Amino acid sequence: MIKKSIKYLVIIFINLIILTSLLAIWTDKFELEFNSWVRPIEFLKLIGISILGLISLRVLVKVFRKLKVSSVKRRIGISICLILFISSFSYIDYGLKIYRNRIVNNELRNEIVKKIKPVEFGLANGNRAENLTGNEYAEITKIKWFPKLPKEAENISYSYDYDGFLPDYSFSLSYDLPKEMKVDTMSYKDGTFSKRRNFEIIGNKKRVTYSEGQW
Repeated sequence: MIKKSIKYLVIIFINLIILTSLLAIWTDKFELEFNSWVRPIEFLKLIGISILGLISLRVLVKVFRKLKVSSVKRRIGISICLILFISSFSYIDYGLKIYRNRIVNNELRNEIVKKIKPVEFGLANGNRAENLTGNEYAEITKIKWFPKLPKEAENISYSYDYDGFLPDYSFSLSYDLPKEMKVDTMSYKDGTFSKRRNFEIIGNKKRVTYSEGQW
């Protein structure tokens, strides 16, 4: 019984290895900098897919017996197609991310990583960066909650630090806009949460500063 099951376990294992390899490829340094839990979380999903695959293959074996499918090659071929179908979303998702992260935006993401520095403030976690372009900052907002900025924004700098266990965090952002662009100032506080936005005129630019945090 165990010997008959080995070939199905091998299919599941090989599929898991391939998907894990694709996961390692698309999660580049940029991704890990802003989403450090992505690999363990995604790997747990792959384990779930593998368990679902095992259950599905178990059902499929019963179907083979009922329909008297005796050809080993046919059984293996159908089993592989079933596992690929179950895993198809992950293959497509990971493939697209490899294309975007490693081919289309590889240079952009590498340049951002070069500008990122760790926050050095007590026991705080986080990072900061200076002189980001609009495209570089927009790439960060694709995977991080940082507020989106107008496409005219340039010379962007941010600093983000947070407590590893408590919800406390501090985020500050500064950027330049054309002088003629309208900027809404604000100051808001609700309990331990606050945020504010101000600007000053420097030459032909508006230097905007934004901050928010919870303590």
